[in-house]
Amino acid sequence: MKLTPIALCIAVLALSACGGGGGDSSTGGTTTTTTPPGTTAPTKQVVSGVAATGAAMQGATVTLTDAAGKSASCPADATTGSFQCDVTGLTAPFVLAAMGNVADSQATLISLSATAGTQTINITPLTNAIAATIIGDNPTKLLADTSLLQSKVTASSISTTVKAYSDALAALLAATGNTGVDLISGPLTAGAPGLDRLLDQVKVNVLPNGGVQLTSVAGASSDTPTMLQLAPGVAPTAADTASLPSVATIGGAPVSSLPSASDLAGLQAGFNQCFAASTTASARLSGSVAACAQIIVDDVTPGALMAGVPSSYLSNGANAEQDLGSSIVGDDGMTGAVFSLPEIIRVQAADKVWIKVSWTRADGIRDGMQQIAQIALQPSARTTSDNGWRLVGNQRHVLSKVTGNAQRWDWLNTVKATTGTNAFVSSLSLQVGITDDQNVPVDFAVVTGPGLREGVLLKPSTGACDTLNIHAQLAPGDMQGVDASAIPGKYSSKLNSCRNSYRLAGVAQDPAAQAQFKWPGSNAAFSNPQLSATELANVVPFGVYTFAIYQKGNAAAPAYTYAVRLRTPPPSPDTLRQYAWQDVSKTARDALTPGSGSEFAGGATFPMSWTSASGVPFVKKTNVQIRSTIGGAPQVFVSGNARAKPAAANTVVNVLVPGDQGAAFPAVAGATGTSDMSFANLSWSDTFDLSFSTSVEYDH
Repeated sequence: MKLTPIALCIAVLALSACGGGGGDSSTGGTTTTTTPPGTTAPTKQVVSGVAATGAAMQGATVTLTDAAGKSASCPADATTGSFQCDVTGLTAPFVLAAMGNVADSQATLISLSATAGTQTINITPLTNAIAATIIGDNPTKLLADTSLLQSKVTASSISTTVKAYSDALAALLAATGNTGVDLISGPLTAGAPGLDRLLDQVKVNVLPNGGVQLTSVAGASSDTPTMLQLAPGVAPTAADTASLPSVATIGGAPVSSLPSASDLAGLQAGFNQCFAASTTASARLSGSVAACAQIIVDDVTPGALMAGVPSSYLSNGANAEQDLGSSIVGDDGMTGAVFSLPEIIRVQAADKVWIKVSWTRADGIRDGMQQIAQIALQPSARTTSDNGWRLVGNQRHVLSKVTGNAQRWDWLNTVKATTGTNAFVSSLSLQVGITDDQNVPVDFAVVTGPGLREGVLLKPSTGACDTLNIHAQLAPGDMQGVDASAIPGKYSSKLNSCRNSYRLAGVAQDPAAQAQFKWPGSNAAFSNPQLSATELANVVPFGVYTFAIYQKGNAAAPAYTYAVRLRTPPPSPDTLRQYAWQDVSKTARDALTPGSGSEFAGGATFPMSWTSASGVPFVKKTNVQIRSTIGGAPQVFVSGNARAKPAAANTVVNVLVPGDQGAAFPAVAGATGTSDMSFANLSWSDTFDLSFSTSVEYDH
């Protein structure tokens, strides 16, 4: 992680930019203080620190609130995450909140101090976890509840909880040069022993109910991944060090010298130079941008390639041109994009990592991708600015992905609600390509793993889908032995819809309406019956899913078998009731609803809108689908997608969604066929790549 030392504001003229000036946002005005004759002005007191998650929290907005409910705005450096708060005259304890950019998402993190005066208080995922444990609830509740701040946040509660986390993290603290370092006020200095090294090695997730999940990079790299799960208000213990190892075992052998995020700085520099403002998409595609050769393994000359490293990029059935050329490299919108230091998700070998590459485009749109990188250059070919890391892809010949999804469903026509009422649903997206990298069709696939019981069958649909369709939940005994030849015959029919979201369990949004909730077990996309709490608990981070892919009419043995790991599982449906959600505006809902008086009349674009919610990652994409058979005409079905820029909380966002491939959307008004529908959703992801969506749908 690259951080610069915190710069203290010295010049008097800079005081207003460093939290000074007497502003009091709790009253909405500015207070001017005059020192009476014969008295001494109080000495200025400053709380300073860094907001970081393993990389600096960019574009962070930091606020400090005191025990009386007074708040101070704390100017933060947009790049380094360093901030200062003028706390002169404020009353401890303090709660600090930082909302800022984390890779291609956003996060709100909390930190605490029980004492007044000038001091260093950093804001990190660890301080957020400490705050959650202290209050036994969502730590953001401290921002609006001074009684909670006054009763729970004491010098004793902070010191006791910090010690508990330090004891549990003892091995990682020692391995990163942080033994004895305070987890809240310790140094965050680039290139030196400090909390930045620790944050690169531990992943922390605070759930909405205050529960805490901790995973070490070493633990995420071992043969048996481990995660420490803490209930709300429960502090870790020294015995929990076993769940947070500092040494990984890969293939049964310990690997103590794990790659760190800083090792990928050369790869980051290659991306930034390849997509610099002076480049163009055509120049990148033609190979005339020299820096682009520092990204993928294909550009390594044979004599410089490390033994055992693949000579060409392959990821989910796509080569470099198909995967990167059709997305980021060939997109003029990516010119001038700024790439952050890649995040290491999992270490697969001492020279091979599963990473997250994230960027911000010149137009403000932020996005990211998961990749596999490996040290590809021979030592003799490496330089100080290029230590040999290149993208190699997952080397799978067929698209095979599993991701966790948290979904909120609102049914605009209550008499045709699929589940009987508005609902929260936990699901897994199971994606299998329709062909392999040689364009050979896939006949069918079977996916097995946690939450899928006997497994799920995926087959081609009769429609134009770019992935196989979820077709059936397998029955007990279907997969006995190695012969799967009976499966395609037993589940032989095809569906004409494109489905890859397999829904595990759900609840009514309103607990009082739970009796109205009906799990549609006859639908192939829904587990039948829905998973129990015990079964859902088995869906864990880095859980393994086996993709058996069959081709060329051979139903007896798969052509490919892949073990695919799930990064982040979906929360239980009950937990989803506690999350904050982005929501589709009433204007857009009315446009989707026949008889509202504001029905969409059809056209090249559909107007989507929402108000960006506070404390929720920004919406990345919106999707609209309209199916209509107006006047008995042949059915028209048009789908469209649009990307959205990050938006500050409480900002109204308007996006015109175009129909795919220039097709015009049919009208909602007048559509009365039993298969007619209008649908829209908003989608976003958190810092752990868990996908969220709010969907609204009108079915006739």
